[in-house]
Amino acid sequence: MRKMLLCCAIFLASGPWVSRAESNLDTLPIGPSPFRLAIDKIGAGQVLQTASLEAVTIPDIARKNKHTDIFIIGEAHDSFDCHTLQRDFIEALFKEHPRIVVGFEFFMREDDAALEAFRLGQIDEAELLKRTGWYQKSSLNYGYTRLVMEVIQKYRIKAIGLNVSRDILHQVSRSGFNALPKEQQALFPTLHLANPEHEYFIKSVFGVFAAQVPMWFKNMYTAQKCWDVIMAESMRLALAKPALRGHKGVIIAGSNHVAYKLGIPFRYRAADKKARLTTIVPVFLPDEKDGGQAIADNPMMKAMAGMMKPAALFSRGIADYVFSISRPTVDYFPVFGFQLEIKEGKLTVTQVTTGGLAEKNGLRPGDIITAMDGTPVSSIEQLRALLAQKNWGDAFGLDLIKKIDIEKE
Repeated sequence: MRKMLLCCAIFLASGPWVSRAESNLDTLPIGPSPFRLAIDKIGAGQVLQTASLEAVTIPDIARKNKHTDIFIIGEAHDSFDCHTLQRDFIEALFKEHPRIVVGFEFFMREDDAALEAFRLGQIDEAELLKRTGWYQKSSLNYGYTRLVMEVIQKYRIKAIGLNVSRDILHQVSRSGFNALPKEQQALFPTLHLANPEHEYFIKSVFGVFAAQVPMWFKNMYTAQKCWDVIMAESMRLALAKPALRGHKGVIIAGSNHVAYKLGIPFRYRAADKKARLTTIVPVFLPDEKDGGQAIADNPMMKAMAGMMKPAALFSRGIADYVFSISRPTVDYFPVFGFQLEIKEGKLTVTQVTTGGLAEKNGLRPGDIITAMDGTPVSSIEQLRALLAQKNWGDAFGLDLIKKIDIEKE
């Protein structure tokens, strides 16, 4: 057994950011908006109302939409800027209309009791993560969501989980919707409604693989629809409860569930035609390399581009409001670069990212982790929770059983 020190020095990491400028997902001519064929730009630090192209503030959105029943906010899950906007918007909306309910994609319906205890101050963050199995279900650092949850607890805002067990969605993606028991199928009442533009959008997200393996895409797309339906239904059913009548809803989910009003917004309206919805999504500012070869090859265009401030293109049909965010060159929270499995009851490293922190500090596939900073660890969830407490510049120790092959020379 040896002690290994991983020093979290800042380095340029390739995080899970998708180059949306290359995929053109922000400029598609789809959706119900009359502005879907209009392309415009947004600059750094801006928030725009897409119908008027008026620059607004976060409190403006809360003030200008007093009649909205449901605000649906799209996010890049690992964007600190997205969660900062969510935090600021929820606080602004609370000050305008204190009766609100916030629903989260990354919490389950079964987590509602724990969320209630947390917002009332009856349990702390560590207990919330334990009861909801945050690091059992996901490897996403809770630090992003913490920004919003601090506002939830500060003002004691009602919070709910929007999802059901991922096992249900995995079953659909593997075997199709009809493989679900009837009682589970009943969870998705609007699934039967077709939306060809939504299918086109999701196929664009998955790219060429969706066209090359159509049967795979068929089940994956059905699972995506189930995801949209259950999140819409969870909020709709919550607001229908007598105790929550008169409350406004805020849904926080990945942008692909919100963009062009084809995912959650479409399913919500299918169940409640009178619902007044407002959507807000991020648009990524381009990297320097996103200017493309055409600009690089044209001296005049290159000179003009050098004089212009960074801006992103978007279809004005993508949402009611858009805000710009940058792709970070460094992940906000450390990414350690290894994967684990429980093998024969032991916490075993199965993959190590080439060039990542773990590899640079000697971690290798086959290594068994027994403790972190002197705390014995026996589960992936436990280790993820401990790692999530570390920031750039921190150091920690891992107790390892190293795999050593002894060969005769």
